[in-house]
Amino acid sequence: MAKTARPRLSSTSSRVSAGFAGQLIAGAGAVTALLGTFGSGFEYAGAALLVVGLVISAPDAGAPGPHLTGWWTMLAVGTLACLIGVVVGLVLPVIGAVILSGGAIAALIAVCLGAPVSGDTTASGT
Repeated sequence: MAKTARPRLSSTSSRVSAGFAGQLIAGAGAVTALLGTFGSGFEYAGAALLVVGLVISAPDAGAPGPHLTGWWTMLAVGTLACLIGVVVGLVLPVIGAVILSGGAIAALIAVCLGAPVSGDTTASGT
């Protein structure tokens, strides 16, 4: 039986930019924050992941996404809304949950419409 060599990945397909990794982390944080109805630990973990993803994706903030030019600004506003929702939720749980959910949905929209597509793993397209 003859061995076949595995095709090598090109240098552009094997690397993932920090911005794209940050978008993935922020997306996971938004989904986790939306699971907050199962316990406040999900809200806190989701908000923390959103902040981490936002900070990691900051280097690609100026690069337009394929469908949303201001994706990073929208991600930042959604993250801020989630943080405000967590704080408000300590005093007024229902209102805090509504604010947190709105921020998480805004962050998810920013990640989905701002993430690079079709093999392009950098937000700048290079």
